[in-house]
Amino acid sequence: MSEGRIDRKYLIRPFSYINDSLGTNLLKILVLLLIQIVLLFISKSYLALKVVCAATLASVLAEILCSLFLKQSLFENKKFLVSIVQGLLCGMLIPQTFPMVTVFIIVFFSMLITRHFFGGFAFTWINASVISVVILWIIGVEYFPEYLVNMDLLAVRNPSQLLIENGSIKVFPFDPNVTEFCNQVIFSHLKVSVPEGYVSLFWDSFSSIPAFRFNFITLISSIILFSDNLWDLLIPAIFIIVYVLLIRYISPFLYNGVTFKGDILLALLTGGTLFCAVFLISWYGTVPLTVTGKIVYGVIAGIVMFLLAGCGTSPGGMIFTVVIANIVSVIIQQYENHYDRIRIKKQLESFMNDDAKNDQEI
Repeated sequence: MSEGRIDRKYLIRPFSYINDSLGTNLLKILVLLLIQIVLLFISKSYLALKVVCAATLASVLAEILCSLFLKQSLFENKKFLVSIVQGLLCGMLIPQTFPMVTVFIIVFFSMLITRHFFGGFAFTWINASVISVVILWIIGVEYFPEYLVNMDLLAVRNPSQLLIENGSIKVFPFDPNVTEFCNQVIFSHLKVSVPEGYVSLFWDSFSSIPAFRFNFITLISSIILFSDNLWDLLIPAIFIIVYVLLIRYISPFLYNGVTFKGDILLALLTGGTLFCAVFLISWYGTVPLTVTGKIVYGVIAGIVMFLLAGCGTSPGGMIFTVVIANIVSVIIQQYENHYDRIRIKKQLESFMNDDAKNDQEI
């Protein structure tokens, strides 16, 4: 290397990241949520957009107020970005008929308490977005949609098909053509066929809660979020698998349905199940750290989802599932910490014993 000249190969950064940074992941989530916001605008769901905007504004203002009070930078540790994402998640979980002023006030104060008095982002043991919705549920349960299924409907083989046929689930004009194409090109090789209406349910359920609507976009979002790091998929995958197995094999016994024929599509495509799995159940700071802890957490979350949300169309089972799972996570993390202390103590004792043996030999 000649004097006054720096070889380019020495300018390479000394560190490389195996996974995306927190900021990158938050930006991904933000973009994916904005896609659903755009779909709300295209579908002229203006009431839902107003509620989402109210929740997001409340979340951001809560972050600004705390930053000013604590004399901290608003952009430190991605606080501003976190507040936007949490506000959007919260707004997506609130029915579009909920009064905007109430949404703003409740979200503002609940964000202040859960995000900061409980330790701040990544240290808060409970999801701030979800706890805000739980409070709104308590004070305004009448704004949340009702169950679309009952005991009689669950007793049949495909409750979702009956909901489509009786008009409870709307069908798009393009549904027949897309269904026919899928049956001929894809499902014919599996020797099965899908009835008309499921494509519409998969694309837009028309729920009053935005998070329950665009299942196809949520599924694509999961591929984008977890493609770079399959480790992050562990909890959502176990959560979905446990819930689906319970729906398929256990629910028919509870509702006198067709044995081992629980309606999986109804469970997955209604009640915000996919949205919960992708964006909520493994939120930062609310999950265990070890593989065993994550597996236990996912299994318990799936069981709780089955007990609270049932077989589908639940208006609030998802949000209470996340809250209970977060509480269980605290217990699991205590066991993890206890195990780590025991393991470290044994390692130190082993090291000291080895060191004493070496001294005796000398």
